[in-house]
Amino acid sequence: MNRDLEETLDELGPDFRKVAGRLLAAREVAPRTPRRPRFTVCEPRLAGRVRRAGYLVAASLFAAIALAMFLQRPASGAFDVRSAYTVAYARDAASLAAIVASQRSDGSWANDWLTRQNAAALRDAQTEEMRVAYRRAVRYLRSKGLAPLTGDELRERGETAAAWRRG
Repeated sequence: MNRDLEETLDELGPDFRKVAGRLLAAREVAPRTPRRPRFTVCEPRLAGRVRRAGYLVAASLFAAIALAMFLQRPASGAFDVRSAYTVAYARDAASLAAIVASQRSDGSWANDWLTRQNAAALRDAQTEEMRVAYRRAVRYLRSKGLAPLTGDELRERGETAAAWRRG
Protein backbone atom coordinates (compact mmCIF):
# COMPACT_ATOMS: atom_id res chain seq x y z
CA MET A 1 0.00 0.00 0.00
CA ASN A 2 1.11 3.53 -0.56
CA ARG A 3 1.60 6.19 2.09
CA ASP A 4 -1.74 7.89 1.39
CA LEU A 5 -3.67 4.66 2.01
CA GLU A 6 -1.65 4.02 5.18
CA GLU A 7 -2.56 7.48 6.51
CA THR A 8 -6.24 6.94 5.65
CA LEU A 9 -6.25 3.62 7.53
CA ASP A 10 -4.62 5.30 10.54
CA GLU A 11 -7.36 7.94 10.54
CA LEU A 12 -10.16 5.36 10.29
CA GLY A 13 -8.96 3.27 13.21
CA PRO A 14 -7.74 -0.24 13.98
CA ASP A 15 -10.93 -2.01 12.88
CA PHE A 16 -10.55 -0.79 9.33
CA ARG A 17 -6.90 -1.85 9.29
CA LYS A 18 -8.04 -5.40 10.20
CA VAL A 19 -10.50 -5.38 7.29
CA ALA A 20 -7.84 -4.15 4.89
CA GLY A 21 -5.46 -6.83 6.19
CA ARG A 22 -8.04 -9.54 5.53
CA LEU A 23 -8.64 -8.24 2.03
CA LEU A 24 -4.94 -8.17 1.27
CA ALA A 25 -4.47 -11.68 2.70
CA ALA A 26 -7.16 -13.17 0.46
CA ARG A 27 -5.89 -15.29 -2.36
CA GLU A 28 -5.90 -13.95 -5.86
CA VAL A 29 -7.99 -15.64 -8.48
CA ALA A 30 -5.96 -16.97 -11.34
CA PRO A 31 -7.37 -16.58 -14.84
CA ARG A 32 -8.89 -19.67 -16.35
CA THR A 33 -6.94 -21.54 -18.92
CA PRO A 34 -8.44 -21.07 -22.35
CA ARG A 35 -10.60 -23.92 -23.60
CA ARG A 36 -9.31 -26.08 -26.33
CA PRO A 37 -11.14 -25.78 -29.63
CA ARG A 38 -13.92 -28.29 -30.17
CA PHE A 39 -12.54 -29.93 -33.27
CA THR A 40 -8.96 -30.61 -32.35
CA VAL A 41 -8.77 -33.95 -34.11
CA CYS A 42 -9.97 -32.82 -37.51
CA GLU A 43 -8.82 -29.92 -39.56
CA PRO A 44 -10.62 -26.55 -39.31
CA ARG A 45 -12.18 -26.77 -42.77
CA LEU A 46 -13.93 -30.01 -41.80
CA ALA A 47 -15.19 -28.42 -38.59
CA GLY A 48 -16.76 -25.59 -40.59
CA ARG A 49 -18.42 -28.06 -42.94
CA VAL A 50 -19.86 -30.07 -40.05
CA ARG A 51 -21.23 -26.91 -38.45
CA ARG A 52 -22.72 -25.74 -41.76
CA ALA A 53 -24.35 -29.14 -42.28
CA GLY A 54 -25.91 -28.89 -38.82
CA TYR A 55 -27.37 -25.49 -39.66
CA LEU A 56 -28.79 -26.82 -42.92
CA VAL A 57 -30.41 -29.77 -41.17
CA ALA A 58 -31.97 -27.47 -38.56
CA ALA A 59 -33.28 -25.09 -41.24
CA SER A 60 -34.73 -28.00 -43.22
CA LEU A 61 -36.53 -29.36 -40.18
CA PHE A 62 -37.94 -25.92 -39.39
CA ALA A 63 -39.19 -25.52 -42.96
CA ALA A 64 -40.79 -28.97 -42.95
CA ILE A 65 -42.60 -28.31 -39.66
CA ALA A 66 -43.78 -24.88 -40.80
CA LEU A 67 -45.07 -26.33 -44.07
CA ALA A 68 -46.87 -29.13 -42.24
CA MET A 69 -48.54 -26.63 -39.92
CA PHE A 70 -49.55 -24.43 -42.84
CA LEU A 71 -51.08 -27.30 -44.81
CA GLN A 72 -52.79 -28.92 -41.82
CA ARG A 73 -56.57 -28.96 -41.99
CA PRO A 74 -58.69 -28.50 -38.90
CA ALA A 75 -60.25 -31.63 -37.45
CA SER A 76 -63.84 -32.32 -38.40
CA GLY A 77 -66.17 -30.28 -36.24
CA ALA A 78 -63.36 -27.90 -35.26
CA PHE A 79 -63.86 -24.17 -35.54
CA ASP A 80 -61.89 -22.82 -38.51
CA VAL A 81 -60.07 -19.61 -37.57
CA ARG A 82 -60.30 -18.23 -41.10
CA SER A 83 -64.10 -18.26 -40.92
CA ALA A 84 -64.13 -16.49 -37.53
CA TYR A 85 -64.57 -13.15 -39.27
CA THR A 86 -67.50 -14.27 -41.45
CA VAL A 87 -69.39 -16.73 -39.25
CA ALA A 88 -71.46 -13.93 -37.70
CA TYR A 89 -73.08 -13.16 -41.04
CA ALA A 90 -74.70 -16.61 -41.36
CA ARG A 91 -76.76 -16.28 -38.14
CA ASP A 92 -77.93 -19.88 -38.22
CA ALA A 93 -77.90 -22.04 -35.07
CA ALA A 94 -74.60 -23.77 -35.91
CA SER A 95 -72.83 -20.48 -36.60
CA LEU A 96 -74.12 -18.91 -33.40
CA ALA A 97 -73.04 -22.01 -31.44
CA ALA A 98 -69.56 -21.69 -32.96
CA ILE A 99 -69.47 -18.03 -31.93
CA VAL A 100 -70.41 -18.90 -28.34
CA ALA A 101 -67.87 -21.73 -28.23
CA SER A 102 -65.05 -19.45 -29.33
CA GLN A 103 -65.80 -16.68 -26.81
CA ARG A 104 -63.09 -15.98 -24.24
CA SER A 105 -63.74 -15.99 -20.53
CA ASP A 106 -63.68 -12.17 -20.35
CA GLY A 107 -66.50 -11.95 -22.94
CA SER A 108 -64.32 -11.01 -25.92
CA TRP A 109 -63.10 -12.72 -29.05
CA ALA A 110 -59.78 -12.32 -30.90
CA ASN A 111 -60.06 -8.50 -31.11
CA ASP A 112 -62.54 -5.68 -30.49
CA TRP A 113 -63.60 -5.57 -34.16
CA LEU A 114 -64.67 -9.21 -33.97
CA THR A 115 -66.19 -8.78 -30.50
CA ARG A 116 -68.47 -5.97 -31.71
CA GLN A 117 -69.53 -8.06 -34.71
CA ASN A 118 -70.18 -11.28 -32.78
CA ALA A 119 -72.09 -9.46 -30.05
CA ALA A 120 -74.36 -7.99 -32.73
CA ALA A 121 -74.94 -11.46 -34.17
CA LEU A 122 -75.87 -12.80 -30.72
CA ARG A 123 -78.21 -9.89 -29.93
CA ASP A 124 -81.39 -11.69 -31.06
CA ALA A 125 -80.31 -15.15 -29.86
CA GLN A 126 -82.94 -17.66 -28.87
CA THR A 127 -81.21 -19.83 -26.26
CA GLU A 128 -80.24 -18.81 -22.75
CA GLU A 129 -76.58 -19.74 -23.37
CA MET A 130 -76.41 -17.33 -26.28
CA ARG A 131 -78.10 -14.54 -24.30
CA VAL A 132 -75.54 -15.00 -21.51
CA ALA A 133 -72.73 -14.84 -24.09
CA TYR A 134 -74.26 -11.65 -25.49
CA ARG A 135 -74.43 -10.02 -22.04
CA ARG A 136 -70.80 -10.95 -21.33
CA ALA A 137 -69.74 -9.47 -24.67
CA VAL A 138 -71.67 -6.24 -23.99
CA ARG A 139 -70.09 -5.97 -20.53
CA TYR A 140 -66.64 -6.38 -22.09
CA LEU A 141 -67.36 -3.81 -24.81
CA ARG A 142 -68.68 -1.26 -22.28
CA SER A 143 -65.47 -1.63 -20.27
CA LYS A 144 -63.62 -0.58 -23.43
CA GLY A 145 -66.04 2.26 -24.23
CA LEU A 146 -67.50 0.39 -27.22
CA ALA A 147 -70.88 -1.02 -28.19
CA PRO A 148 -72.03 -3.88 -30.43
CA LEU A 149 -72.61 -3.13 -34.10
CA THR A 150 -76.05 -2.01 -35.12
CA GLY A 151 -78.13 -4.27 -37.35
CA ASP A 152 -77.36 -2.09 -40.38
CA GLU A 153 -73.61 -2.14 -39.72
CA LEU A 154 -73.64 -5.94 -39.39
CA ARG A 155 -75.64 -6.27 -42.62
CA GLU A 156 -73.20 -3.95 -44.46
CA ARG A 157 -70.23 -6.01 -43.28
CA GLY A 158 -71.94 -9.18 -44.45
CA GLU A 159 -72.60 -7.70 -47.89
CA THR A 160 -68.99 -6.49 -48.15
CA ALA A 161 -67.69 -9.95 -47.20
CA ALA A 162 -69.95 -11.58 -49.77
CA ALA A 163 -68.71 -9.18 -52.45
CA TRP A 164 -65.09 -9.98 -51.57
CA ARG A 165 -65.83 -13.70 -51.77
CA ARG A 166 -67.37 -13.38 -55.21
CA GLY A 167 -64.36 -11.73 -56.58
